[in-house]
Amino acid sequence: MTGERNLVISVRTMVEFSIFGPDIVPSSRVDMDAGSRAHRARQRESQMRGEVSVAWQGERQGVSVKVTGRIDLLDETIQPPRIEEIKLLRSGVLVEPYVAHRAQAMCYAYMLGVRDGYTDLIASVVYVDELGRERCAFPEPHDMAALEARFFDLLDAYVSWQMLIMDSKAMRDQSLQSLPFPYAEYRPGQRELAMQVYTAIQRGKRLYVSVPTGAGKSAAVLYPSLKALGAGINRQVFYLTARTTARRAALSELERMRAQGLCLHALTINARDKVCPQDQVRCDPAYCPRAKGHYDRQGAALREALTWPSWDTEDVLALSDRHMLCPFEFSLALCEIADVVICDYNYAFDPMVFLRRVFQSPGRVTLLMDEAHNLPHRVRDMLSGSLDSAAVTAFRREDGKRHGRKTQVYRAATQLIKTLRAMDPDALELPDALLAAANDLVDALTEPGTPFREGTLFSDLLGFLMAARRVQEAPEDYRILTSQSAKDRVVRLFCLNVTRHLQESTRRMQGSVFFSATLSPLTSMRDLLGGQEDDACFDLPSPFPPEHLLVLGLPVNTRYVARDDTAQQVAEAIRALFLAHPGKYIVYFPSYAYLQLVLALLSEQWPELQLLPQTGGMGDTQREAYLAHFTRDDAPLLGLCVLGGVFSEGIDLPGHALIGVCVVGVGLPQVNREQEALAEHFDAMFADGFGYAYRYPGMHKVLQAAGRVIRSETDRGVVLLLDDRYFQGAYARLLPPHYQMKMLNHPAMVGEEVRAFWA
Repeated sequence: MTGERNLVISVRTMVEFSIFGPDIVPSSRVDMDAGSRAHRARQRESQMRGEVSVAWQGERQGVSVKVTGRIDLLDETIQPPRIEEIKLLRSGVLVEPYVAHRAQAMCYAYMLGVRDGYTDLIASVVYVDELGRERCAFPEPHDMAALEARFFDLLDAYVSWQMLIMDSKAMRDQSLQSLPFPYAEYRPGQRELAMQVYTAIQRGKRLYVSVPTGAGKSAAVLYPSLKALGAGINRQVFYLTARTTARRAALSELERMRAQGLCLHALTINARDKVCPQDQVRCDPAYCPRAKGHYDRQGAALREALTWPSWDTEDVLALSDRHMLCPFEFSLALCEIADVVICDYNYAFDPMVFLRRVFQSPGRVTLLMDEAHNLPHRVRDMLSGSLDSAAVTAFRREDGKRHGRKTQVYRAATQLIKTLRAMDPDALELPDALLAAANDLVDALTEPGTPFREGTLFSDLLGFLMAARRVQEAPEDYRILTSQSAKDRVVRLFCLNVTRHLQESTRRMQGSVFFSATLSPLTSMRDLLGGQEDDACFDLPSPFPPEHLLVLGLPVNTRYVARDDTAQQVAEAIRALFLAHPGKYIVYFPSYAYLQLVLALLSEQWPELQLLPQTGGMGDTQREAYLAHFTRDDAPLLGLCVLGGVFSEGIDLPGHALIGVCVVGVGLPQVNREQEALAEHFDAMFADGFGYAYRYPGMHKVLQAAGRVIRSETDRGVVLLLDDRYFQGAYARLLPPHYQMKMLNHPAMVGEEVRAFWA
């Protein structure tokens, strides 16, 4: 081991490393929030000092260590002084404190004693209800010798584990010092982008990048992020994506760098239901043998993982099987020590599931957000919440069959149904009765001894209550939307403003890079994504010869009311594109219904066409099989897909795998109450409601789909845009500069232009 070694940890982290419950047990943010409220209530009523910061600093096993913490309550008016550790206990009393709680109190007492020279202290664990009222207390006098022994038992165990991690990081840093850029040379603009990313990380700022598809953005943002890791500027890199398909680019670049000598642990986090080996996802030790005793076995698995060169999905599953672990919980433990974590946006931004163990005190974490044009919509969903009386009724019916109608859960569900159905459809504020009914059902479902309930209602309740809390804090950021069907009601707390949340979530990061091929208009998207004036924007021009891409525009009315009348024009234009130079093409439609309408015409009039329509509800295996049709041979093929779907972004079909794309329409979101509320909000915020709510999201989908064509310097291809709005300045200005669109006026002209291009 070489170089200076420093370690900063919290008392809670140190204690929980050695003292933990063996089983995975269901828990929720509601419990954490209730604990915080109980703390605050107890502190408000007490005459003692609250939130007293303490720290211990010294050297252990050759490592410079700083342990930090805050004493909940401290009374120095008595001798010996008394420190109080507050914990929530929902019901009942205890005969002795939990071991971990007692250890925390003793550690705080030791640190205070060292700081202020005390020889004796009282370490007390006090259990309170949600209102801060004492249920039971365990004051214990200790001399400094006993406190010191307990403190260093815990600290030394933690330091020993951290030394193993430090050895791994030292090997990583050594490999990064000499790591070259993963390609023989930079593409035009890549070096400049890499420098911008490094500067943003160095300064801890946000960077917003518009970079054409195929320009090598994954390598250009990952490489400088890893170099910063090796230089000690950041501690960890999170590569966030909107879709699992978008992870391939990052994984591919990391694999390429590994082949050049990179020694680094990169972890991919998959959704719980994707990796659960059980027939039913139920994290309950009474049901799942992996949940029973998981944490007793996890330590050995983590130590073995440090000896493995990679932590991809198959590695995590293999280690989980060897040690009989829950793969998802194990991956969450690995994410704390991984160098690079590749995962969905929600692990960084969703209040329901974000990685508190990483982002609660992020330290020096860098965020790289791929396809960042998806973030506003995704985060809006994360911050919104809904309750449907029909869903609660269905839950109550099934629960009554299994557990009877006299349970607290059944009674609470009944009251929530009544309250929802009584909701005023024009209400501008949330009734207290609705919040109380929702809270009562959550309490009933989480009451100790309550049988486990399947389904999504519990998460819906938590999401709704968390959204309700934000509504109370910032009502201007939300719109309450109530809809009804017969006697049922749906109450949706719809988030209008995601800017504040994104700004706060990225504020403490060691650099946050938002990048996409469709982050336009760039300054407008920066403002929407939580940026400020001193956050940089970088617009990378296309590195590919403009003559390699033919962009055609044909004025067709594709608006909903005109689709039946113009479907024949659309079908003729598609046929002309395909037959002018047969090969692999994809046509993107605004909806499945529109796709089926044109598919019927193509099949009936030109049965010789090789058609491959996308179908709804495709799983991962079906998606892979669909894409394989484009890569397994050179046979001509005409794919028909949905704009904004899984095949319109995040897929890579280079060379002859895709030589042309046709986009039908301009991708505008459907007009509904939510979009209209957004338009009104954006009009007040940016004076361009229609642009932010409709035009920009629509054109982002269009350009993502069109970007599937040119993926390398040697690719050539055609993009056909079918809609008369492409001829309007407001839409034409959103096309990239290298899109030199030729405006046509008849489907027959499509074939002429395409033949001339390929000739």
